[in-house]
Amino acid sequence: MKVSDCANCGGSDLYRSVGTTPAKGWFGPDLLPHLEWGQFRVVVCKDCGLTRFFASTVDRQALSTGAWERNVEGAGPLGINRP
Repeated sequence: MKVSDCANCGGSDLYRSVGTTPAKGWFGPDLLPHLEWGQFRVVVCKDCGLTRFFASTVDRQALSTGAWERNVEGAGPLGINRP
């Protein structure tokens, strides 16, 4: 898994989780709804603390199954079209 430098501070001292983290929150929302596997690898910047979640390969492959839609250029937040 290749991860670019931190988008927040440009730092390169990044750490990733050894295992996966479930996306189906016990105390929060399901962050990858409609995907059976629902797993993340977590990457944290040691310099500023920015945390990024990367969906598993299995979940990324399942995105085109119909429960998700491709992001359309020009669409507003949550896919709401701008007037």
